[in-house]
Amino acid sequence: QAMNKHTKISLQELIRRKEQMLESKAKPKTGTLYIKSLDGTITIEGPTASMAKESQDMENGDAYIVYSCVVDPCLKSKELQDAFGCAAPMEIVDMVFEPGEIPLIAVECLKLAGYIDGVKAVDELKN
Repeated sequence: QAMNKHTKISLQELIRRKEQMLESKAKPKTGTLYIKSLDGTITIEGPTASMAKESQDMENGDAYIVYSCVVDPCLKSKELQDAFGCAAPMEIVDMVFEPGEIPLIAVECLKLAGYIDGVKAVDELKN
């Protein structure tokens, strides 16, 4: 059942939800995005904690997140990379998506893992 945004989470509630919580952490959350330049949808999943952290230290962190988290079509496919003539695997990201789409896709991937919009102050919710 859906929880009210103002529901205070008690110890008992956490214990009751334990199995469900551990299960949902075990498999990454997925989502579908419509990509205008491709005029179609792709499937993304949330990055792992280590992936999200690594991306922060990288110059092309957004491309890394997109490369790692776009699961369908799989950007890691050797066949795809060969077809596009990629010298390095991650080049596929720039070849498939428009420059402006890459950071937006990365943000959506991060949202799935709770890095963006995962927590809200209660007074913000009242507005």
